[in-house]
Amino acid sequence: MVFKPHLLGRKQPTNSFGCNLHRQKNLTKAHWDRKDYPSRGEKSSEVSRTVNDSVMELLPQFVLLCALCGAGYGADEADFVPEIFKDNVIGGVSQTTFALQQPQCVFDRFQPACTLCEIWLVVDNPANVSTFDTNMNTLTPSAAKYTDFMLNGFYLTVKTARSDYACPQTMGQVYTLRVGDEDPCTTPNCNAPLNAGSLVRVRYVMINPLATTNNVIAVTKWSNPIQLENAVDPNIIDTSTRRSGAMVVITTILSILLFLLLVLFIVMLALSCCNKTGSYPGPLSSMGSLRVYNTHSLKTPQNQYKQQL
Repeated sequence: MVFKPHLLGRKQPTNSFGCNLHRQKNLTKAHWDRKDYPSRGEKSSEVSRTVNDSVMELLPQFVLLCALCGAGYGADEADFVPEIFKDNVIGGVSQTTFALQQPQCVFDRFQPACTLCEIWLVVDNPANVSTFDTNMNTLTPSAAKYTDFMLNGFYLTVKTARSDYACPQTMGQVYTLRVGDEDPCTTPNCNAPLNAGSLVRVRYVMINPLATTNNVIAVTKWSNPIQLENAVDPNIIDTSTRRSGAMVVITTILSILLFLLLVLFIVMLALSCCNKTGSYPGPLSSMGSLRVYNTHSLKTPQNQYKQQL
């Protein structure tokens, strides 16, 4: 034991329990110096492993919660993707319209008792941020007008009774819906023409008009992006481009043939005029070349009598 004269007569510091603090400090230091006691790095690693195990246990629940929240609405999703008839229908995709497949038999299994349910078409702009998939438990057609397309990123149009999309009696027929076919637009949710060359996607939704909240009953899947045709402005067409070599050859050949045809026509006209000029008789040389011919049938009886006398 080391003798410390300066500590003689001085009271050793203690805590509220009367324990010597110097002794506790030395005891703690002795524990850290023990080989079987985990070091600070090992203790941190053990704590990290414990935290990681807890996170892994909660991860499946967290993923399930995100999936439920990401849906944005509690509506059922029908296994139906609206398709466009680009090749089967004349004018399937134009500058401002396109022919879309109708959802026949798609919504029959969703709440059959809701006979007043309406089927709406959602036109969405995939290039911009749309609010449809974020907070659409409740859809209000008056708040999703065509004029608010740029603000909301989508709009509702083509309200149809549920019974109109029931299974048809004659199977195998193709039923189409012309999107953007209403011009002029006279109602807030009209089927107005789309912007030329724009990119859109669509889906059908079934809404209960009698419900004030959570009125979206079922939806279809989104269609593939639909690219409308884009016509070229005639004012920006470059007309200063040079002609190709084939065009020059064809133009030259046609010009030569036209010249030969014109020359042939002139030659034929000259030969025709010369033949007509040679058919006229020349002038008479003398009067003696003319012969007198008396017709006996034209003589009168008096002339005959004088000849007999």
